[in-house]
Amino acid sequence: MTRGAPDLQASTSGAAPRPSAAARTGLAAIPLDATFDTLGPEDGPPIVLLHGTRLTRSMWQPQRPLADTYRLVLVDLPGHGSLARIPFSLPGASAHVGRVIRAATRGRAVVVGQSLGGYVAMDLAVTHPEQVRALVLCSCTQEPRTIARTAPGVVGSYLARAAAQSRQRRPSRAAPRGIAAGPGSHDQPPTEGWLFRGGTRALFTSLGMTFIPRLRAFDGPTLIVNGAGDQLFRRGEASFLAAAKDGRLHVIDGAHHVACEEAPDAWNAVIRDFVKGLDSR
Repeated sequence: MTRGAPDLQASTSGAAPRPSAAARTGLAAIPLDATFDTLGPEDGPPIVLLHGTRLTRSMWQPQRPLADTYRLVLVDLPGHGSLARIPFSLPGASAHVGRVIRAATRGRAVVVGQSLGGYVAMDLAVTHPEQVRALVLCSCTQEPRTIARTAPGVVGSYLARAAAQSRQRRPSRAAPRGIAAGPGSHDQPPTEGWLFRGGTRALFTSLGMTFIPRLRAFDGPTLIVNGAGDQLFRRGEASFLAAAKDGRLHVIDGAHHVACEEAPDAWNAVIRDFVKGLDSR
């Protein structure tokens, strides 16, 4: 990887080049390889895993068995983990994931997003469709503004926990959720795997956005995976499934919002079957 070159976007009007999204947000100042980990064979089909709000790339420990076959790329989103000091924005997050895909894969990947990561994945599929082989959307089949309108108590409880956690935060070098931390992943001390400051900004940033139109614009295969008990996010399940041009749904019994942690064997099996199916289509 070459470093030190200015991160600029060319202007088609003849004007001076303008800074890229990475440069404008401060992402360009952080070494790209400090923001993601890779597991599995280099020639394995790449799967990019995007964590949920308040979490980091360290949440994916239960998915390590998939690395026997697949090239897993675990990414920190802005406002979280190694990028805790970079304010979250959806365009910035999508641009960052796109940079990681270019650096860590042969150019296309199955992009898996948990909750917040799913919304980032849908935006990436619209802004950089050439990088997205397929989407796996986990626990994100509800528009954020609908959540705020129909379940304000959820948002209020989230913010109350965020304030309490920020007061109780204590320095720690331990990686959240027991997975080995990648370079720079402890720049902001984690507490039990939760990082609230970036997550709170991500929540507010997402409230004014809609994602069904983004999903409708994606032509590739989409798998929706929800926990059977995640009633809040399953309310929009049928609408998101209908929006996907090539979509299918799998509901995992006995799981709630974070099915990849609550029922990892079942979740991993669903991902294996989906990616195998892409090869046979």
